[in-house]
Formats: sequence, structure tokens, C-alpha cells
Amino acid sequence: MDRASTLLKDIPESPAGRRMKWYLGMLLSGGERASAADRDRYMPEIAKRIGPFESDDREREGWRGFAGRMGEISELSVEPRSEFKIDARVIAAKNRKWLLSIEVEETPPHRMTRVAWERQFEFKLEVREATAADAPILADIERRVPIVLGDTHIHFERGNDYFAFKRLMEDCTIGIASVDGVPAAASCGAKHVVRIGGVPRPIVTVLHLRVLPEHQRKGLWGAANRILDKYWSNVDGSSAYISVDNAGMQHGFINTPNKWSITALRLQLPCATLAGPAAGRPATPADAPAIVELLNSFHGREEMYVPYTVESLRARLERAPELYSWGNLWMTERAIVGVWPAGESIRVVTVTNGKRTESLRGMVLDYAFMPGAEREFEALIRAWCGSIHKGGMDTLSIFTSPASPGVETLRTLAREVEPYNMWTPGIPEGPDAREHGLYVDPIYF
Repeated sequence: MDRASTLLKDIPESPAGRRMKWYLGMLLSGGERASAADRDRYMPEIAKRIGPFESDDREREGWRGFAGRMGEISELSVEPRSEFKIDARVIAAKNRKWLLSIEVEETPPHRMTRVAWERQFEFKLEVREATAADAPILADIERRVPIVLGDTHIHFERGNDYFAFKRLMEDCTIGIASVDGVPAAASCGAKHVVRIGGVPRPIVTVLHLRVLPEHQRKGLWGAANRILDKYWSNVDGSSAYISVDNAGMQHGFINTPNKWSITALRLQLPCATLAGPAAGRPATPADAPAIVELLNSFHGREEMYVPYTVESLRARLERAPELYSWGNLWMTERAIVGVWPAGESIRVVTVTNGKRTESLRGMVLDYAFMPGAEREFEALIRAWCGSIHKGGMDTLSIFTSPASPGVETLRTLAREVEPYNMWTPGIPEGPDAREHGLYVDPIYF
């Protein structure tokens, strides 16, 4: 407390200064006296972004995590801009420099209208939204920053259609961060709706973050994600998936709140082994009501699943018909499997102890089957494996979780089972996740 008093002593007794003193006091104490009632210190739109203010314990946990990510604050200087605006320059752990800006409403109770942290750099940083012309730059960054899983390095070669995955999403933004004019990092975020605890939640899923090795540990992780700022006022939180075996990213998320206790599982199915004859038939728009009923009956209890309507299914299947549409959904009377032949756009390159292998994969985007229809479902899986194997693909990927329907059937078909942790900062885990399972929409993975 003596240290906090010393750091905060020069903050003026203005409306903005008093809010700054409270805010930094919470950070320095790790939220020692935080409570859910603190939401009233912010304007509603700011409280929504910072929240969720569900309980005193949740607030204290959030501040402790924030303090852990920031590290010890060694220096602090304030720069009043007016009675209602104030900046603070903060030096935290590892000599990281920040600018904190707080603004308050001009009439009592002077709630905070803006709280913004901005990393300060010794170089010129530029962040902009990527365009189609940036595809070679983005591909180069992704190639040079593999995912590291122990002794295995994995990267993606997206060929001539880098933005294929983006077209499948409803609202996606890709950003590029440059250091002194040279591209150094890329990030991607997609806004969509999930259902947690029975409540629809608009969120941003952050994915494909890459920072070139020579620019790592410079704060570009957060800088690249600035491109997603446009979403934060209209969502309840965010989500991210990280492989259980990705030690570097797991460490980076160590103080991130709302890590779920249940893992998502990506199963890799070997096409050559499972390849079977044609089964079922391609769906048509006239099948939409039956498909919606089957999907909702199968996945309806899983956390993160949003029940389809005929309209939302049509939108999904007609958003990028050259990639995934009605003809990609194969169905029988009691089962359905929809596959994006992603290997036509993406090559997965793996290097383990110097040995390089390449894989072309299909991705199951939608699937379901009625009770007792496991054999029909497996026949569709095998038919898809046979079809894409003829097109040169070796693997079919599908997602499930330890408590999801159909998991045991899928495990018997899988060559590999890859567990992933999921975080939803700002939103607590669904109360029934361990019992009902975790749904993953592969489009947003």
C-alpha cells in the first residue's frame, strides 16, 4: 500500500483524476476491494466492454489476472489534459511502457466514458486492415511463424486463395501490423454469435495471430489485435482456442480469465483407411427444414451451439458457394455430413525433427445423426473420405468434445485426437459444459 500511495500521490483531485486514482489503485492492489457494484463507475457501453461485473469474486479475479499480465509497475507519471481527461504514462514489468487514457462525463457522477491502454514503442508502429492485395504478405508471415508443439512445427500454405477461410465467415477482419514500414505481424478476428448457458452471446473469435520471430516480445500481439477494436463495443467478449501442447501460447494465456475446464477435440480421420463407397445424396434447398431439425436435435445441448433456423442455414451454405454449399452436405434419412474440401485451398506442412511432411485435408463443418443411426453416419464419413481421397486429400478433420454426442463413434475412426483449451475472456464457462459438451464451429477455428 505504501508503494501504491507513492505512485498515486501526484494524481490531481479532479473528476478525471479521482477516477484514475481509483482505477490504478485497483490494478496495484490486484482488485483487493473490487466489487460488482464498480460497474456504476463506468458508462454502460464501457462497462459492457470491461465487465461482466457478475460478482465481487469475479471482479477481484479479473483484476488479479490483469495485474498478473501487467506485472509490477515501477514508474508512473500523470499528464492532466483537462478536468475530465487525464493520461498516465506507466512503466511495468520488462520495461514495457504504456499510455493509459481516462475520460469522464462532465456532469456528476463523472462516470468513465473512455479507458484506453496503448503500448508505447521505440519504433514506428502501423496497423491496418488487410486487403486482397496483401495475400502474399500474409502468406509469408504465416509461413515464417509456425505453430510449435514440442518438437513439431506446423504452418499452412494457402496457395492462390489465402482469403478462402474468410469468405466462409459472416463478419471477419484481418489486420497487418508493420514495424518501421515493414510487415511484422498479422491477426484475424471474426464476429459471430454463440450460446453459453442458454444465452446468445455476440463474441469475437481471435485466430491466426502470427508475429515474425525478429519482432516477438515487442508487444505486437496486442498491437496487431487493434484492428479488432471496431467490434468491442458490440460484443460480450471474445474466444480463442489453443492446443494443449502449444507451450508458448499456453504461457502467454496463463493470466487470461475464463479458461474452460472442458477441452475441444479435433479428430484426424485417415482417408485412405476409411475410404468407402458413395452413400446418401447431396442436399438441396428443399431439405433445409429437415437438416435444421436434425442438426438442432443432435447439437442442441452443447455449449457454444446456436440452433439453426432455415434462414441461418441458407446464409451459411450460400455465403461462399464455391467452397461450401448444398452439394457439400450429404445426407441419408437419419444422418448428415457436410464437408469443405479445404485441401483445395490449404496445405498443412509439418516438420518434426527435421522431417517434412505435407497434408491436404477436408473439414467437416456440419454433422449430425439420429439415435441408432451410427452406421448411416459412418457410411457418410467413409464416403466423404473416399471422395476427397480421390482428389488428393489424405485427412478428414472433425471436431467434438469429451461429452459431445457421437464422440465415441468418432474416436473409433480417428487416427489422432488433438485437445484444445478454450478461453472466453469476459464470459464464464457454461454451467453444463462438462455434462453437455462443447460445440466448435470449424469455420471459426
